[in-house]
Amino acid sequence: MKISFKPGKLNKMHIYIDEEYRLTVDDMFWFSSPWHNLKEIEPEELAALEEAVSSRRAFNAALDLLSRRDHTKQELLRKLTVKHTEEAARAAVERAEALGYIDEARFAENYAESLYRNKRFGERRIVQELLRKGIPREIAENTVENLDKDGENRIILLLRGKYRTALCDEKGKRRAINGLLRMGYSYSEIRAAFSQLETETEELYDA
Repeated sequence: MKISFKPGKLNKMHIYIDEEYRLTVDDMFWFSSPWHNLKEIEPEELAALEEAVSSRRAFNAALDLLSRRDHTKQELLRKLTVKHTEEAARAAVERAEALGYIDEARFAENYAESLYRNKRFGERRIVQELLRKGIPREIAENTVENLDKDGENRIILLLRGKYRTALCDEKGKRRAINGLLRMGYSYSEIRAAFSQLETETEELYDA
């Protein structure tokens, strides 16, 4: 098979096989590749070229995603496989990790802090969310353990704010308890918070 190329716009090179367009690459890749000097190309060589181009595109896409924010390996792979083969996507993720562009511990720390401060999630829910993102359990649990947290006081703030109107009757209290459980707080933390609120209320009436 004959192989040829023609320059395109924005440093692109269009590759032709037997004078039919086959694919487009960037000029840096093309002129540094072993294929640009060929006049004839064997099927296995063409397959290797296409695989190399696919891997490069997936890696460039990975770098673009990582330039916007940190990603876990799992979510980066999921996004890449939308437009790239799984083989190319996995190779891109592995290369990005080897180059230090993926730091799951850093991602876990930032994401856990966001869930804790903004969503007001409890420890168990934060661990669940980190695991859902593909963070290994050991990293997830260590990250949550290192959070500067005070579960009981946070529950009291939630009961005084978000769940304030739900505390007027037993049905409302059960709804508040279920909501707090879904947010990742434990029964013991919730009971302690309710007890603290009841104590404060009694002291207020006794004053």
